[in-house]
Amino acid sequence: MKPLGRIAYMCTDPGIPVLGHKGGSVHVRSVLAELTRRAEEVHLFAAHLDGTVPEELGEVRFHELPRPATSDAAREAALVQADRVAAERLLSVAGTAGFDLLYQRYALWSCEPLEVAAEAGWPSILEVNAPLIEEQARHRRLDDVAGATERTIRAVQSADLAFAVSPAVARWASNLAGRPVPVVPNGVAPERFSAPAPPKVPGSSELVVGFVGTFRPWHDVDGLVDAVAAVDRTEGVSPLRLLLVGDGPGRERAVARAEALGLAVTATGAVAPEEIPDLIGLMDVALAVYDGTDSYFSPLKVFEYMAAGVAVAASAVGGLEDLFRNGEELLLSRPGDRDALVEHLRSLCTDPSVRRSVGDAGRRAVVERHTWSGTVDRVLGLLGTRKVAA
Repeated sequence: MKPLGRIAYMCTDPGIPVLGHKGGSVHVRSVLAELTRRAEEVHLFAAHLDGTVPEELGEVRFHELPRPATSDAAREAALVQADRVAAERLLSVAGTAGFDLLYQRYALWSCEPLEVAAEAGWPSILEVNAPLIEEQARHRRLDDVAGATERTIRAVQSADLAFAVSPAVARWASNLAGRPVPVVPNGVAPERFSAPAPPKVPGSSELVVGFVGTFRPWHDVDGLVDAVAAVDRTEGVSPLRLLLVGDGPGRERAVARAEALGLAVTATGAVAPEEIPDLIGLMDVALAVYDGTDSYFSPLKVFEYMAAGVAVAASAVGGLEDLFRNGEELLLSRPGDRDALVEHLRSLCTDPSVRRSVGDAGRRAVVERHTWSGTVDRVLGLLGTRKVAA
């Protein structure tokens, strides 16, 4: 018998296609897969369920929630109403048996499912991945800041356990709701990534420097391209090819900038999650660069790069400097410090032994310390297994 009983996973955010390509999508599916291994029955309630169900979620029971389509001020009221519907659906599916655990991913405007769980006496967990109030106001549109804040406070206070994926996000949630919010970092499923390819013979072919992401404003795509171009001009470095994996508003700009600087560039566009391991496997060096405006991210791409045994140069965001040994398991620089990024990239591109050493150490680090299995175990441990035992 599995150790957990009946679990509900709630994702009311219409911007996260649970079966899609985004980092948030991968995150949801990874946690769901781990919960499925531990629970007799798992129900997923989500607002965006387009796509093909992967094999590891074949036993999950899916419940589609409303997904407001408007983008104007009426959207906020529609999201509040959708949250009420989500709470009603949760109660309806629960029936007389109830749930042994509600696990909810924090979404703007959503608090009522957690309040339903509290009233019913079901243990509940709230996973906070970003300061969505500030993110929505800065990068999209937020009219009712007070309303969004009030509902976020209700969500954090209603959960038996609210945790965050990075120290900055934990501080934000804790200060907002006035309660402790521990940090449990993201993880990776290392079994998805094959053993690293043998190092290339120096000078025998081009080196591939890669990036996986959505090309959003907070990614310093200009800095990334400029750094690769600068190293490409370094004497003694094999010719570089920039591999850009993913899609988003900045992709065409990145390709145009790379071509203007004389770089060889390959851009895949959006790809299915199952293609990511093979594409990362083509990389000699992988980059995760941020401009410093939003330093709270705990980028899944870094964990995936490292699981593939690829040497990583990244911005020190999301507490990465506390999770990994800088200079040994990856090379970190301050967000927005393009000079440091160039130096780190140059050191990895000029010395194959450094590249291999960093890649190998990074893979050991995530396999030993940062798997999704370990992450979910830590979260359940914080909640207290006695509260969720079947």
